[in-house]
Amino acid sequence: MSANSISLPAISVIMTVYNTQRYLTEAIQSILSQSFTDFELVIVDDGSTDGSPEILKNLAQQDSRVKLITQVNAGIGAATQRGITESQGEYIAIMDSDDISLPDRLKLQKQFLDQHPDIDAVGSQWRMLHADGRDIGIDTHPIDSDRISVLMYAFFSLHHPTTMIRRHALEKVGGYSVDRSCLVPDYDVFMRMQLAGCRFANLPEILFIWRLNPASTTHHKARAQCASVAEVRDAGFNQLLLDDPRRAADTAKTVICSFPTGTWQDERIKQLLPEQGPSLLYRTWRNLPDATSGDRLNKALVLWLEKPELYCETLREQLLANDKPWLAALLNAYRGIENLDPALNATTLAIIPSNQIAVSLFVTYNQAGEDFNQRLQQAFALKAQAKFSIEIIVVSVKPELSLKPFIPLLATHDCIFDENGLAWHTALHRAKGAYFAYLEDNFRFNIDVILKILASHIQHKTSISFMPDTRYFSEACDEKGQPALDNQFHPVWTRSTLLGKNRVQSSHFIHHRSLLDNLKGNLAELGVAAGRYLGRYLAIRNEFNIIDGAVSYFMPGIILNANPLPLFQQTIGDWYLDYGMTNFPDLVFHDNLSKSEIAHYAQTLSTAWLNKNLYIYQGNISVLESFYLNRVNLAIRIPLFRYLLAHNKKTYLLAFWRKKDYLNATLALFYCVYQTIAVRLFSPYKK
Repeated sequence: MSANSISLPAISVIMTVYNTQRYLTEAIQSILSQSFTDFELVIVDDGSTDGSPEILKNLAQQDSRVKLITQVNAGIGAATQRGITESQGEYIAIMDSDDISLPDRLKLQKQFLDQHPDIDAVGSQWRMLHADGRDIGIDTHPIDSDRISVLMYAFFSLHHPTTMIRRHALEKVGGYSVDRSCLVPDYDVFMRMQLAGCRFANLPEILFIWRLNPASTTHHKARAQCASVAEVRDAGFNQLLLDDPRRAADTAKTVICSFPTGTWQDERIKQLLPEQGPSLLYRTWRNLPDATSGDRLNKALVLWLEKPELYCETLREQLLANDKPWLAALLNAYRGIENLDPALNATTLAIIPSNQIAVSLFVTYNQAGEDFNQRLQQAFALKAQAKFSIEIIVVSVKPELSLKPFIPLLATHDCIFDENGLAWHTALHRAKGAYFAYLEDNFRFNIDVILKILASHIQHKTSISFMPDTRYFSEACDEKGQPALDNQFHPVWTRSTLLGKNRVQSSHFIHHRSLLDNLKGNLAELGVAAGRYLGRYLAIRNEFNIIDGAVSYFMPGIILNANPLPLFQQTIGDWYLDYGMTNFPDLVFHDNLSKSEIAHYAQTLSTAWLNKNLYIYQGNISVLESFYLNRVNLAIRIPLFRYLLAHNKKTYLLAFWRKKDYLNATLALFYCVYQTIAVRLFSPYKK
């Protein structure tokens, strides 16, 4: 071995710079202070016109590991490739000039690649910062290679500046594109590497801080960048179709059925390039033969989720063919067909009060794994430590999953279960507890806190309490190797914000059993969405106090289940609950309503609101406002409209006036004046 080869650095960190003087020093120092020190930092100044060149010159003089290259502006791809060409390390670590690498990044990524010779590039999880330094939250990417390879055709499943890449893998595909028209050279090179047989992974640790920089390409060239994304994705998938048609078909089916409404990248393309047609992957999926009843149902579900106004009847037929009559009936109500009331087909739970047991704890069984084991152990510990009686009921969310492996353990702890699965409605019927609590997939209890809450409910006969969860990421680890705490900003939790932010599941509630006496809903047909349905039902119908610190939720990683049914069940269930369990049709069908139907729904919604079956919050108020403002004649007669008007007077009056609906405008104005006078006359005088 020559002396020259011995001196080669193990890692070459490549940083391209273009006018990032504000963040440049911090970015470079985050590399120079790495715990692993055998590296070179190759910086390519791509024609900066701000103060970046002077900063780079000074820093290069201070540390011999910095190699500075200057060139006329040639674009990100060309600058990155220039840095790689003039570097020497076996591993190439990418670093952006406005971001931050955490101290152990290089050490952990090199260690992983050393131990996994079959992996050609490895990224990590990462935190996001606003340009002003505010923490935005954590973003996660899948860890294992198989999911990453499928998701490469859905979105960037490797975050470029977090990656370390084997040099020979880059050389295998000719490196980065130097064509300036390609604004996503990272996506392009990863796609070409994957097609050439390279494999990728992401570490679970958070090793990087990505800055939301308004001056970056992602922001000031967003439309052109999206066009590049679409071009690279279509070209890559077209090559997969040529190389391996069967794998391409399986990939298309998995991506579309796992993300039936599209990924964040699809949404971005749709917003910025509305003229862009469906992707090649989507067109391939549309043309796949429907070999089984499951294929036909999945296709109908995806098409309905995309354009419900066109595919209701097709989906209804498939739901009936797959023995889901209640969901089919609900779909009729969703589109405004009144000849079938979904409430009549619901499984109404006739719950018989009992004083034999204090608490029924429902533990869901969705898949055999560590999550289920941990929740079972928590349930056993809760039962053992409680000074009141608790029964544990195992609910099989997927009836096809057998509980046989767990029978000895469950029987030892006197759990209520069925070897072939215990469905939600059966479990609720069999429960003998005065109070119900739930421990669903990925939830955990703070046992000491839960015990105190349950004891207080029993003692004071409290009806219902809500326990907002503290959230952690299952696929993102902190510096101690524990699931990372979600530090994204959350509003002050109220009933309205919890519903508006979709933070309501049954596991958030402890409640008296009587609150489910009049439950309407076929929980069996709702499947995995049943827990969400129960939670939203409780939240919409009841006021509740909020207790922090009792529940944690571990957000699961991206799952490629190729099943659009859960999203449909959630969507249709949310709609039914959000509009008071009435037959009020979705907004896209309002143009088809007759005058008599409009009058009927106006009164039906109001009645549901008066009966506390309809709760007004951020998720449904815009639809209700649009309906009453634009469809209902003399809406002032309706109590619900008067409530909406009282809470948003100016907007409603201006809306009527701009439409030249002077009658409704005048009546609404008179009501507002009357209400103001009444409030002042009858409210207690305050000094």
